[in-house]
Amino acid sequence: MIDRYEWLSRLARKIPDDALVMSTIIGAVAFEWSALTREHPRTCFLGQMGDVIAMAIGLAMALPHRKVICIDADGSVLLELGQLVTLGQEAPKNLVVFVADNQVYESIGTTEGARPRPTATASKADLGALALASGVPYAKNVNAMGDFERELDLAFSELGCRLINVRTNIGGAKAPARQVDGFEDKYRFVRYVENLENITIMTRAVQDRRLVAKPDAH
Repeated sequence: MIDRYEWLSRLARKIPDDALVMSTIIGAVAFEWSALTREHPRTCFLGQMGDVIAMAIGLAMALPHRKVICIDADGSVLLELGQLVTLGQEAPKNLVVFVADNQVYESIGTTEGARPRPTATASKADLGALALASGVPYAKNVNAMGDFERELDLAFSELGCRLINVRTNIGGAKAPARQVDGFEDKYRFVRYVENLENITIMTRAVQDRRLVAKPDAH
């Protein structure tokens, strides 16, 4: 198993400056990623389990010239395995998915002294194999830091849709809880993409556009 904070820190150091990130907002993954990246606006944090990979697929397809990184967790992926089918069907070459697979539902809490409830990956479910069976061109389970480093180098040196399932140690966040809510995340990410791509995503309301329209020549 690999320490979560350590592999996230290595990912944060390797990520290209012009890449975009879709990350789960739930639990220690979000706390540590936001701390490691100093709340960089390139990351969009998503608050629903089961939608992170799907949203990353959409972003990668909308911006095929832009590297897109997805950071999710095993409980979230298991909640909506249909995302893996879509990932396999669309297979955007600019998308890399990293899954923090600690085999438990750690973020929802547990009674004091008790081990968190296990996810299906603690027994028979294999997210790497499920991804391959869903048509994802490249998927790996990694259990050691050396293997993770090799996969990280490949992810950023080659084009190709891939999923890296990182077998991660259980443990609380090595960073403070975030002081940002979903509304702030949304707007700062969208404004960042607008500036990065020189496009308009969030337009004025219809009534506001009418107020600034040119007066009728008649």
